[in-house]
Amino acid sequence: MRSEEDLIRTLRTAADQVRSDGLAGAVAARRRARRIRQRVQVMLAAAAVVAVAGGTTAVLSSGGGQAGPAVTVTSGEPSRLEVQPAAEVWPKAVFKMPAKAADGWKYRPITGMSPTEVLLIAESSFEKAGRLEVYDSAAKSARVLGDVPAPTNVRGYYAQNFEVGEKHIAWYGETPNNGDKWADFWIMPREGGEAKQLGEVTGSMAEVERIGVTDDSVVWSVRSGGVYRVPLTGGTPQRIAGSDGLHLLSWPWAGDRTRRGDVTNQHRLVNLETGESKDVQVPDGAKGMSCLPDWCFAMTKEGVIAQRVDGFVRKTLPSELTLMGSDDDRLGTRFALLSGHDSTPVSESTARSIVFDAATGLKAGVGKVWPNGASALGRGVSSSPTTIIYWDEDREHYDVCGSEGESKTCQSKERGGGKEFTVLNLAAVTTKGE
Repeated sequence: MRSEEDLIRTLRTAADQVRSDGLAGAVAARRRARRIRQRVQVMLAAAAVVAVAGGTTAVLSSGGGQAGPAVTVTSGEPSRLEVQPAAEVWPKAVFKMPAKAADGWKYRPITGMSPTEVLLIAESSFEKAGRLEVYDSAAKSARVLGDVPAPTNVRGYYAQNFEVGEKHIAWYGETPNNGDKWADFWIMPREGGEAKQLGEVTGSMAEVERIGVTDDSVVWSVRSGGVYRVPLTGGTPQRIAGSDGLHLLSWPWAGDRTRRGDVTNQHRLVNLETGESKDVQVPDGAKGMSCLPDWCFAMTKEGVIAQRVDGFVRKTLPSELTLMGSDDDRLGTRFALLSGHDSTPVSESTARSIVFDAATGLKAGVGKVWPNGASALGRGVSSSPTTIIYWDEDREHYDVCGSEGESKTCQSKERGGGKEFTVLNLAAVTTKGE
């Protein structure tokens, strides 16, 4: 599930599960799908739902100085946002690129390596990473970095999220379908070359959630908390001192994930290289607070907020905007992916995906809204917050409706596309909003 059509297919499966097993079955299906969604980092607009029998709805979701209002809201009911397309807001950061390599392997973007370069996975088959390539939007061409191998005698192996360091690209692999707690780690020179396996881990150390790569180590955090490292030369993994209860955000930064009641927020930001620790000023009623050194994002009853770690500078966005509702609302260090209603919707249920820049206050619409109200896009699959959002302008989505008993059921189908991506590379956006 690595593009909008794959997520829609998962939503259809959830709908079928509701019809056959009821709501409890849908919840179980959601749990089974969670690892897949974490693995591929594909987002659908927050309003995307599947209508199922009896009117039940199954929803899948992945959990500077003071500026004026970042988004203007038009009058009328319901309120709509005036949002310009990303190509108009950041013209130097938006470009077209092939969706497939010359040999037919499908591309999956990872993140921006520079303002003009995007790291790509070329997949030999569904979710099977075959090699790494870099697409240069200035030269309008791609170059191969090297193969992404799989370990021998390991069945059901899939490469997971990738991470770009100053000298190396790192990734990890799992066998997500057999229930084993097992993972391995790989590196490749940033300029390209042969991939090297660093080692394997089992048990709680294999429950990888994010990774990073330094000049001498691959680092990763686990879902229960704690950060480990293994040397690039291989060897025994070691737990990083002072990392208990912490979750990697983007090396060297990590944070806690404190749950109070049904609300989870980040209250600490820790530099695992220097030991520096900062307290996050979490306002009353905030939910999902997530911080890197530049900016924090959270939801409050007033709407989305963007603030500094110390809370001194805080921007409250209009209530019509919401975070996408996952661990992956962040893009890069200062951007967030939001959802809000467009000023000219094709239907009352239409939601628009919006990228917000906390540093400049600019916002831009991304993705494409189809006549049936669907709005889908993909995000890069890097471990640290990606700088890449992409979508297929030529893909069409439409509804096919029929009757099932006394209820009307609809399925979302797609056609066309598959040749070209429209890409927003936030690595090309400066603090001046260029």
